[in-house]
Amino acid sequence: MNSLYRIALKLVCEQLEPVQTIHMKKIEVTDDVYDALKKLTSDFNQQPNDVLASLLDLPHANVTSHDPLIRFLGSGKFRALHKDADKYLSILGWVASQHPADFREYIIFLNRGRRHLSMSREEILEQSRYNQARQIPDTPYWAIMNIDTPTKRRFLTRVLDFCGYAEALVEYTCNAIGMSRPASRFRFLRS
Repeated sequence: MNSLYRIALKLVCEQLEPVQTIHMKKIEVTDDVYDALKKLTSDFNQQPNDVLASLLDLPHANVTSHDPLIRFLGSGKFRALHKDADKYLSILGWVASQHPADFREYIIFLNRGRRHLSMSREEILEQSRYNQARQIPDTPYWAIMNIDTPTKRRFLTRVLDFCGYAEALVEYTCNAIGMSRPASRFRFLRS
């Protein structure tokens, strides 16, 4: 059993609540709509109802954790992002908004070596004229962007560790960037 599966299973088991009967309505959708819903799915056990609930910012029954970061990753706003770079910036923006003092302190702490986050675009460009910088949404901070997905995950791990997140939550969050699963693992029920 791989470690990510064990961590996800642990998170789910910690949040189990008594089962409630939910009466659901059936709707018919075209194959195109169904395929679009399938593409928005990030969890192989996710049902179409959960995808729609996330897109509409509605609460749904299969929330795996009450942690605000998990809720953000399941939100329609985050799930609508398709590029790893946009997901990376979105997570950084969320962390900066939830932990403004820690985030700022972390950037100040990065005073040596290659800085992947900075207070300004110019600070990133000073390191190399080939660097690409983008502003982190809703913050005054900037991030280096011409890095591969594994490097983005490493940088994100450092930020989340610095802000005090648990190892399992850090791993879950980092896997939201660049996560790809084969379509055969999606579980959609057609009636």
